[in-house]
Amino acid sequence: MNKRSEKTIEYLYSGFAKILKEKPYNDITVQDILDASHVSRSTFYAHYKTKEELLLSVCSHIFNHVFSHTLDVEKTHDFSQSSIFDYKHLITHIFYHIRDEKDLIDAIFASESKNIFLDYMKNELVDFAKICISSDLIENKQIPSSLKEKQFLNNFVVTLDYWQQNQYQETPEILTDYFIKLF
Repeated sequence: MNKRSEKTIEYLYSGFAKILKEKPYNDITVQDILDASHVSRSTFYAHYKTKEELLLSVCSHIFNHVFSHTLDVEKTHDFSQSSIFDYKHLITHIFYHIRDEKDLIDAIFASESKNIFLDYMKNELVDFAKICISSDLIENKQIPSSLKEKQFLNNFVVTLDYWQQNQYQETPEILTDYFIKLF
């Protein structure tokens, strides 16, 4: 993605977070987002078709980066040398990106869009959950894999909800340890 597109998305995320704090999600219009982000209608529609697509892109943005095979040093963390098979680091990396987007995450969690976002997040994590379970990162309990998968996804949401409610006090590394210990 080029710098201009990145900046546009940053403005849209910021405007979206601002408007989520002011209005119920269901009452927000694309025009509200445009006004809050100072982005033109045509620019918005060049990136997203609806406000729902914008909401879901927050989640995609986090996961597409973390699960990409090309990682660079970032402002708040460096996972550029981590193996894509180091699943604990991948979980920690996800938490770093959630913390980096905490203003937007806080706005989403305070709005009616929270459940939409969390359901989408679970869908984004399904394949990763299966990999973590099969690699024994998650303790191999004598329960069906599908139940372990649901437990992984629900524990992730519970952990994220706990962290957000506690204003991200713990580091992503500590939160990852908490998450793994839930099993």
